[in-house]
Amino acid sequence: MRRGTDLGGPHAGPHRQAGFTIIEVLVSITLLSIIILVILTPLTGLFGLTQRSDQQVTATQAAQRTLESIRGDWLSAERYGKLCLTKALPTMTPPLQVQLEDLDQTGKVMGTSTLRSQCDGAADSPPMRRVRVSVQVGKASSTLSVDVARP
Repeated sequence: MRRGTDLGGPHAGPHRQAGFTIIEVLVSITLLSIIILVILTPLTGLFGLTQRSDQQVTATQAAQRTLESIRGDWLSAERYGKLCLTKALPTMTPPLQVQLEDLDQTGKVMGTSTLRSQCDGAADSPPMRRVRVSVQVGKASSTLSVDVARP
C-alpha cells in the first residue's frame, strides 16, 4: 500500500462530503423564525385594525342613513311637528339610539322629544330639532347629530 492514498475513512483526506451540520441547520431555522415573526407581527395587528375600521365605517354609514331618513321625512311640516317617520328605522343589534332635542332659534335646548312610529297625536313645532343617532357595531361606535329646522 502506498502512503498518502485515501483509505476511505470518514475523516480521511481532503475528500469530505459537502453538507450542513445539525448546528448550522438549527441556527438557520432559528434566524428564519425570528425574521418571519418580525414580519408577521405587524401584519396581524394590521388585520385587526382593518376589521375595526370596517366596523367603524359600518356604524357611521348606519347612523348617516338614519339621519338622512329622518331629515327626508321631516321635509313635511306635519311629520316634523308630529315627530313621525314614514318608514321604520333599521333594526340593528345592538339597536341604534335616536335622541331628539327641541331647540329655540338661538340653538338653546328647550326640552327633549321622542320619535314616533305613527303620525298621530298633537303637533309640536319648535323652530329647530337636534337629532342625534348613536350606533355600535362590534367594538366601534359612531354618533352623528344634525340640527333640522322647521319646514
